[in-house]
Amino acid sequence: MAPKVDIRVQKTKERLKGALLSLMQEKNIDRINISEICRLSGINRNTFYQHYSDIKDILSEIEGEFMEELFSSVKISEESISSVRDIMGLLLETIQNNQDICMLLFSDNGDKNFLRNILMFALPSAVENWVNELGMDEHRATMLYYYVMGGAVNVIEAWIKKSFEASLDDVAEELNALILKSQSAFC
Repeated sequence: MAPKVDIRVQKTKERLKGALLSLMQEKNIDRINISEICRLSGINRNTFYQHYSDIKDILSEIEGEFMEELFSSVKISEESISSVRDIMGLLLETIQNNQDICMLLFSDNGDKNFLRNILMFALPSAVENWVNELGMDEHRATMLYYYVMGGAVNVIEAWIKKSFEASLDDVAEELNALILKSQSAFC
């Protein structure tokens, strides 16, 4: 049985998260202080410290919730995933469905490593796949993954910063093509 959630705690945390995200629209997370978050949320400093140790702790919880949603969407769709294109499509769809928060999390004011951390979840399965299906050695497959994901991160960041101008399908197709070309260059 799941533990009972205290509604007051949940509302307090939501107000603190909302205040942080609101402040991130204006400035970099490293320039935001706890006093600003408390003032904007209407929560006193002692209450802040009952729930979080620092600002990065709030951001980490926000990112964790997003990653949980992302991973659950991939897990739910596992049966329909048959290609890199499918994985990219699911990732991009989840990002597009959470545009407001993603524009903040992936912005210059957010955590620069967050998108990279998301893409790292697929490292073990991608390496295993390339070793088994393409006959690559593990080191080469790992290098290919880092190379491909570095490019994918930049493409996705650009897509987000351009307010999702290109269609999700177009971006997924382009990423798929780039990944397949990179893959063939490493074989």
